[in-house]
Amino acid sequence: MAAKRPLDLPQAARILEPGPLALVTSLHRGQHNIMTASWLMPLGFGPPRLGVAIHPSRLTHELITQSETFGLSIPTLDLLNAVHRCGLESGREVDKFLTAKLTPVDAVEIDAPLVGECVAHIECGLVQRLRLADHDLFVAEVLAVSAVEDLFADRWRLEGDGALIHHIAGDHYAGLGKAYRARLTEEE
Repeated sequence: MAAKRPLDLPQAARILEPGPLALVTSLHRGQHNIMTASWLMPLGFGPPRLGVAIHPSRLTHELITQSETFGLSIPTLDLLNAVHRCGLESGREVDKFLTAKLTPVDAVEIDAPLVGECVAHIECGLVQRLRLADHDLFVAEVLAVSAVEDLFADRWRLEGDGALIHHIAGDHYAGLGKAYRARLTEEE
């Protein structure tokens, strides 16, 4: 096995990436926003819960704290430039739906819009906000889920088009476009 070199402690997050990213949508008092997030995690099945880490300086942090709901829209590689733009621009200064040329669509259970061009949506109700280091973890209960049937059934079907976007660092991304299946034999 190759030798390993020590890294700065914050690089632990990069070691765990690339993780699939989402466009986090939020709405409060008529102001909506989209934020690109890659620090997402499932937290439980019963009830279904997930977590999103968001820095307190972000408009999305403020809107979710006030509305107690948010949406996750899962983009594919054809939206890479829009996804990157939503991670760079501030919703305090621009309407990211307009600048990223994305379509807001109505959600089923929450007031925040979802991103119409995305292949899956998860609607979330805030359960708890935990202050952790320099980010807060928004723990949410899943209220509604939808996905393009050709791409997702009980798992992602990652053949051909529809590669999910994974963030590596900065302006570097990867597309997860192929799935592999493990098969154990008696000898293993």
